[in-house]
Amino acid sequence: RGVEETDLLFSQMNRLIIHSLLACQNVIINDRHCFECYGYDLLIDDDLKPWLVEVNASPSLSASTQSDRIMKQSLIRDVYRIVCPQDSWADWKGAVHSG
Repeated sequence: RGVEETDLLFSQMNRLIIHSLLACQNVIINDRHCFECYGYDLLIDDDLKPWLVEVNASPSLSASTQSDRIMKQSLIRDVYRIVCPQDSWADWKGAVHSG
C-alpha cells in the first residue's frame, strides 16, 4: 500500500468528519470567541475503509504512554497554531515564561 492509498484513506476520513459535523451543526454552539476539540474514533478495515465509531465531545488529554504523550502534545501545539495568530506567539511565550 502506498501514497495513493494513504491519500485516499485520509480523504475518506476527512469526509466522515465533515459529514458528522454537518449532521449536528444546528446544535453546535457557534461562538467566535472560543473553540471546541472533538475526539474522533475511527476504525480502519482491511480494505482501508474508515468507519466512524464515536465522537467524544470532551476527549481526554492525559497521556498513558510515551507515544500517547507525544501525540497529545503535538495536538495541543497544533491547536495553538490554529487558534493563536502566528505573530502573537512571541507575546504568548513571553507571558508563559514570565508568569
